[in-house]
Amino acid sequence: MHIKLWGVRGSLPTPMSSSEYETILSRALTEARRLYQEDPSRTADQIFEAIPDPMKHVIGGETTCIGVNYRNTAILIDLGTGSRKAGEALAKRQDLKDIHILITHTHWDHIQGFPFFAPAMNPNMTLHFYSCVPDLHNRLIRQQHPDHHNIRFEELPCKTRFTTVKEGEPFQVDDLKISAQPLIHPGGSTSYRMDKGNQKFVFATDTEFYGPELSMLVRKYDEFFHKSDLLIIDAQYSLPEAEMKRGWGHTAMTIAVDCAMHWDIGRLGLTHHEPSHSDDTVRELFARAKEYLEANNPHQHRMELYLAREGDEYLL
Repeated sequence: MHIKLWGVRGSLPTPMSSSEYETILSRALTEARRLYQEDPSRTADQIFEAIPDPMKHVIGGETTCIGVNYRNTAILIDLGTGSRKAGEALAKRQDLKDIHILITHTHWDHIQGFPFFAPAMNPNMTLHFYSCVPDLHNRLIRQQHPDHHNIRFEELPCKTRFTTVKEGEPFQVDDLKISAQPLIHPGGSTSYRMDKGNQKFVFATDTEFYGPELSMLVRKYDEFFHKSDLLIIDAQYSLPEAEMKRGWGHTAMTIAVDCAMHWDIGRLGLTHHEPSHSDDTVRELFARAKEYLEANNPHQHRMELYLAREGDEYLL
């Protein structure tokens, strides 16, 4: 499985502001000058490689969309604004006739990219939708009502197929076994697990692990999450935000780490970043999460920790 993150922000798209860009550019230029003065023989490419990562890469402002490629099979999880770029990439694959789309839930930030999804305009393409939402078709129709968009869902040239997924009843896409698990979120949300042989990938966005019953909640998900090779999970908040926004359906970064240690996760990606957080704030929260892992991991847990960034890729 090849997994790519096309969108990692939560709630709404978050373009970088001019002031944020100016700050990053100023830091990068200052560091580049220092590196050049240190060694004038360095080329521009060598200086760029030596500049610290936060000055070279942004976290990204697109909302949730995850791409999974397995052999020649294309799978997307959610259709946030990141699905526009994902669609552009998929549209270039001349041999591709089917795309499988797993929807976690239909809150706006998880479907709002679909009206701009290029493969939907291809009459030779079939889009296979999977969701625990029994009326997903009608919800997508409502999203493209003429009050909101210039092309109705029914007018799209592509073919569509809808499958209602049920907890405890895995289904196959190619020879990947896919299972669904309801999550803790207002209005509901679904986690998806993909199994191939001994490899297990789980995506669990828009879920809230918090409160006095946290240990009980974590144990409830043991069977579904246990020993996943890669888990990408909602980690939108700081701890104070998680307390202030109880019931909003999102998790603090350090708590996500706590849960993952309990489930014995191999690699953990923290995603669905708060739109009001700058890249600096998100990275600061991630630094605290890393410190928490090191401080509360006396047995040297095998878990690798990642901050989800737009464009990141993982291979299982």
